[in-house]
Amino acid sequence: MFENVNYNFYKNNLGRSAVPDEAAFNEYAAENKLFVKRLINDGVIFELEKDGIDSAVCMMIETDYTTAQEANASEGGAVASESINGYSYSYDRTAAQEEAKLNAKSTEAKKLKWLRLYCDIVQGVR
Repeated sequence: MFENVNYNFYKNNLGRSAVPDEAAFNEYAAENKLFVKRLINDGVIFELEKDGIDSAVCMMIETDYTTAQEANASEGGAVASESINGYSYSYDRTAAQEEAKLNAKSTEAKKLKWLRLYCDIVQGVR
C-alpha cells in the first residue's frame, strides 16, 4: 500500500510539478497516507484503477502544499494598518481569518475530488 506515493511517481508518472521538491512533498505525505489508509481499512474507498489510490494521495499532497503556499503568501504580506501622506487606513483582520476558514473547507473538497476521481467511495450505512 502506498508504494508509489513518492516524489518520483508524482513528478514523472503523474507529470505534476506544483510541489517543487521531495522534501516539500514528504512534509504532507504521512498525514494524507494515514487518512486514506483509514478509509481503506474501514471499507469506505476502493481503488478503481492501477495506482489509483497512490495517484489520489499524491494529488492530495499537492493540494495541501498549494493551500499552505497560498496561506503563507496572504499572511506574509498582511498589513494591519498603513499611513500614506497623512492618510491612515486599518485593515480588518477578521476578514482574513474568515477567508482562512473557508479555504480549509475548500481544501477538503478538493481532496475529496481527487479521491472520487481515482477511487470508488462507498456511501451510506454498511
